[in-house]
Amino acid sequence: MDRLGQNRTDCRPRWKSRERGFTLIEIMIAVGIVGIAAAVAAPTYQSWIARTEARQISSEFASNLTLGRMAAKNRNATLVATFTKAVDGRVSILFNGNAAGGPVMLPTSITGGSMSVVTNPTPPPTVVVTDFLSSPPGILGTISFSPQGMRVGGGVADQTVSFFSNQGTIFSVVVKPSGKVNWCAMAICP
Repeated sequence: MDRLGQNRTDCRPRWKSRERGFTLIEIMIAVGIVGIAAAVAAPTYQSWIARTEARQISSEFASNLTLGRMAAKNRNATLVATFTKAVDGRVSILFNGNAAGGPVMLPTSITGGSMSVVTNPTPPPTVVVTDFLSSPPGILGTISFSPQGMRVGGGVADQTVSFFSNQGTIFSVVVKPSGKVNWCAMAICP
């Protein structure tokens, strides 16, 4: 006999007979929270990837130019880094006309770039800017190092190569007349 004269037909205590689990509303609230978090995180992730690839290509290119400068000094020979644009629009960088270790290929998130060279240092200086996007296929520009490690050509100003990502970030590689190579996360390096 149970309370008030009612008979129980099952053997389990009442506190064990309650159903457990999540309701549909609770599950949908959790799904909504995850969806909002994904919607906020996706654009941030995309810009992070573009920024990272632009930083990577700038750092890799600066390292290769520094290595090329050291190779020119060690071999007592001139080294030329050549920017070429293929018919499909991909820009590659070759050292001494060959791909020693493979060409440095720009990732697809790099949607543009330019190379600026000061050809006449007298006031007003003449600056030639080669845009990677609007230029026809072929050689876009060169950076040369003498056997002493000095940059050959380009006058007394810095020679700058800039890379633009599809998210609008700009990274630049600067070669000083002394041959020193530096890169920064700006259009103009200090």
